[in-house]
Amino acid sequence: MIIAYVSRIEKECFDRLREYFDDVVNMDGVDEFINFYASHRNRDIVLIYRVESMTDLEAINHINFSNNLYIIVIGPEDVHLSLRAGKMGVDKYISRIEVNPEAIKQMVAHSQIVIKERRGKSNIAVFTGISGGIGTTTITMNLAAMIAAKHPEKNVLFLDFAYTKSISNLFFDAFQPQKSIIDIATLARLDLEDLFTNGLMKYDKNLFFIPGIQRHTDRDTLEKPENIQRFLAFINFAKQFFDLILIDVGMFEDVELEIDIQEIADQIFVVTELSIPAMSILKTYIDIIDKSGWYNKTHIVVNREDSFGTVTKEEATVILSKNSPHKFEVDFSLPNDARHLRSCWNEAMLVCEEFPDSIFVKRLDQMIERYFFSMSMEQFTPTKKAVNPIWAKVKQWL
Repeated sequence: MIIAYVSRIEKECFDRLREYFDDVVNMDGVDEFINFYASHRNRDIVLIYRVESMTDLEAINHINFSNNLYIIVIGPEDVHLSLRAGKMGVDKYISRIEVNPEAIKQMVAHSQIVIKERRGKSNIAVFTGISGGIGTTTITMNLAAMIAAKHPEKNVLFLDFAYTKSISNLFFDAFQPQKSIIDIATLARLDLEDLFTNGLMKYDKNLFFIPGIQRHTDRDTLEKPENIQRFLAFINFAKQFFDLILIDVGMFEDVELEIDIQEIADQIFVVTELSIPAMSILKTYIDIIDKSGWYNKTHIVVNREDSFGTVTKEEATVILSKNSPHKFEVDFSLPNDARHLRSCWNEAMLVCEEFPDSIFVKRLDQMIERYFFSMSMEQFTPTKKAVNPIWAKVKQWL
């Protein structure tokens, strides 16, 4: 999330927001913001615009903003300005005498709820691990397969955006894919038919996936700024056809693509272990979560919770919450089911298909109910317009 404060005066009054958020930028006028917005239109942006007159307010009246922008206008205590701001679609008008950093902080937090509602009912869940081998890919792949199997009325998409050579395609029976996530960046236009010939594959009735990078050198392609925008546009395009999109970004790295994907996500699952070294690494990531405004959508998932030498969940909370305005706790934990997981990993098989009664799968089932379907099922019930197009198109590739 980016906070853009547009004003020629009193810029210092929002310096304190930098204590809570990573990206806070100051601009002198609307024209400067429009240029900034054009190059960051896939990011969540909170525009804080200070006005002194109706002329200032009207400067944003005819700008074509998308649903990832939340607008706060600060101005005189004037009912005419306030009413006009509401009619223009401004989210919040606040008078100068009421404004303070704490009030703005609360509005920024609320903006994430509003933006989520505007994006629609499709759910984007991002999974990242604090290190390689922590189990992120195993968890994400099996969750995708289980959700698709349990809810055949839902279209599920698994995406592998990890920065290391992908092996997730092996578990979905694509041993030597000719196309990968890299090819999405080469598309001249986003069209469902083109996606099916450039990486999008079908694993089961309602489960689809795109293989991750197949060469370590492909990492450079992921990092190009122009490609990052194409990947983000693709994810937003995919929301038209898929009810749930599960994205594995692999080991957490402070790189632009991973940050931007987590920005547009509805939920972020951080996979860790209950060990002192793991807590130390996770604490660094927690600071990024805090300053990026992701606290409310982040879940800490402990894998292999009953392994030898772990700290307690209470001790983990103390470590993670130190010097943070939020309390970070372990939200969910998975058992050390090494026997079943090792067998499946060696043979590139999904645990949920080979050992459906294993304790690992049973816990994943609880995770699905808690984080994906605990709310009213209507939240993820697609309209006919959202579902039917993919089946009409898919038939010719079945």
